[in-house]
Amino acid sequence: MKTLLGTAALALVLAHAGPSLANTSDSEVAAFRQANISLTQAIAQAEKEGKGKAVSVEFDTKDNVGLYQIDIVSGETVTRWDIDASNGKIASADKKTLATWAQQLGAGVKPQELTASSTSLAQAVGIAEAQAGGKAIEAEVEHEDNRLMYDVKVLSGTETRSVRVDGASGQVLANKS
Repeated sequence: MKTLLGTAALALVLAHAGPSLANTSDSEVAAFRQANISLTQAIAQAEKEGKGKAVSVEFDTKDNVGLYQIDIVSGETVTRWDIDASNGKIASADKKTLATWAQQLGAGVKPQELTASSTSLAQAVGIAEAQAGGKAIEAEVEHEDNRLMYDVKVLSGTETRSVRVDGASGQVLANKS
C-alpha cells in the first residue's frame, strides 16, 4: 500500500493523463522557465537554512513571482521554506511540529523514515533530471512496499515525465510521461 509522505500538492497542475502542459497556466510555465535557480539549488539553500532534510518540494507562483516551496524536517519540526526562483532568496518560512505536519497528511509518518534514506531528495532530483533530460518542477517522498521512494516530475520541452527513484539505492524504478 502506498503512503504519501510529501505534501505533493501540485501548484503547477500538469495534465493528468498525458504529457502536455494544457492544464497549466501560461504564466506559471513562463515563471518556471525563467527561474534562475534550479530546484536542486533551492533544496540546498533550504536544507542549509533549516539544518535538516528536504522531504517535498513544489513550484508555485505568488504575485507573479516563481517560488520553490520546500518542506525541511529537522528534529521534530517541519519548516516550509519559500525560495524565490529568480534569485534564491528566502521569501518566507513557516514552522510546524512534525506531528502536526504528519497528522495533516494523514500518513502516520515516522521521522526516522523521512531522514534515514541513503539517497537525498536533491540527489533524486538530479538523477531524475538526467534520466528525463529536463528540469524538475516537483518532487515528493513516498513510502511504498516498506521502502522510501521519490517521485520527481520533470519538465522536458512541452511534456512532463514522472521519474520514480529508489531512496535506498538511487536507482530509477520508472520513467514515464
